[in-house]
Amino acid sequence: MRILIVSQYYRPAFSFGGTVANAVALAEGLARMGHQVSVATTTRLDIGKRAPWRSRIESMGGVTVHYLGTWRSFRKGNLNPAVLKYAPPGKFNFDVLHIIGLYDSIGPFLASVAAWRKVPYSIEPAGMLIAGKRTMQGKRLYHHFVGRRFLSGAKAVVVTSRKEWDDAIHFGLEPEHLIMRRNGVDKSEYQRLLPKGRFRQRWGIPVNEPIILWLGRIDPMKNLEQLFAAMSGLIDLPWRLAIVGPTETPGYSTGLKELASQLAIDSRVRFVPPLYGPDKLAAFADADVLALVSLSENWGNSAQEAIAAGVPVLVTKTCGVSEVIDQGGGLVVALGIDPIREGLRRLLTDSEFYQQCKSELLAMAAAISWDEPVLQMANMFEGWKRQ
Repeated sequence: MRILIVSQYYRPAFSFGGTVANAVALAEGLARMGHQVSVATTTRLDIGKRAPWRSRIESMGGVTVHYLGTWRSFRKGNLNPAVLKYAPPGKFNFDVLHIIGLYDSIGPFLASVAAWRKVPYSIEPAGMLIAGKRTMQGKRLYHHFVGRRFLSGAKAVVVTSRKEWDDAIHFGLEPEHLIMRRNGVDKSEYQRLLPKGRFRQRWGIPVNEPIILWLGRIDPMKNLEQLFAAMSGLIDLPWRLAIVGPTETPGYSTGLKELASQLAIDSRVRFVPPLYGPDKLAAFADADVLALVSLSENWGNSAQEAIAAGVPVLVTKTCGVSEVIDQGGGLVVALGIDPIREGLRRLLTDSEFYQQCKSELLAMAAAISWDEPVLQMANMFEGWKRQ
């Protein structure tokens, strides 16, 4: 089958979050199955850097990637007039489209071309259906003029957790329009962790102080204020908190550093730039607990990465991946300073419970690869082709 995956960001733009890794895993997984896979994406590769306006084509992982020139960027959104040249209706020769994300200029245009050519397409909202307070008005306008028509024309809307399913119903989508498909993780990468000590040495963390790792985009939705407040109630215990990831708004990171100082935990908090490849594996090798406490998260790739790396997880119920951690490997707690604090205290002080969590992770890791989700998508696409 000729499959086109549309993602606003693609390799190597990993600073834009887990949806990039998901797009890569799906595209390369489908290519390994023998499908002819192309990706349409933007030329924007990093937060805070100007995107090239010239388009280009690259081949990687068995996938043909079309980086479409970016004319203008607005926070995480982009304008890509190059898409008009990329896919004129008369030259559109794909059997199916899968569009990851909602708020860009590429996905809706290619969906309209697909509809005109009677080519089925699916949409994976990637947690973007329900707007946060900061973006509510803009997203309402988008859905009024574009989004609802875009979604209603899809053959299926792919959601990755029970939480995102409920969000989709609340948004107004019909259950029969939804497909549940979890995200996965490349287990093999995390089975080759580096020897312990490299991350600690780089960031000056003593060997007798447990590391609480937080990994992701530094953004208000990630609820780091509550995490800091929870940690301030654990000063009777040894620990260091490593905040690892990029930020779109430097002022927000500055505010977090000021908060850490006000709470008198600044000497225990390390703000670490984004880590990829061996550097990221070194962080997991030294981590004792991964914390994911977002106000809202349709899934939470970092928690699955921790499972694959053998690191117990604390996650709030507001994260879709909590349905996996409910089965073991860590703790699921309510959103709030006290539940987060007490959950972390238990993981740091109850050695018997901690070792039980670690022992559960090996079996859990075997069930979270990308093999099943990729096969599910391939079967769905092939079923459409037969109709």
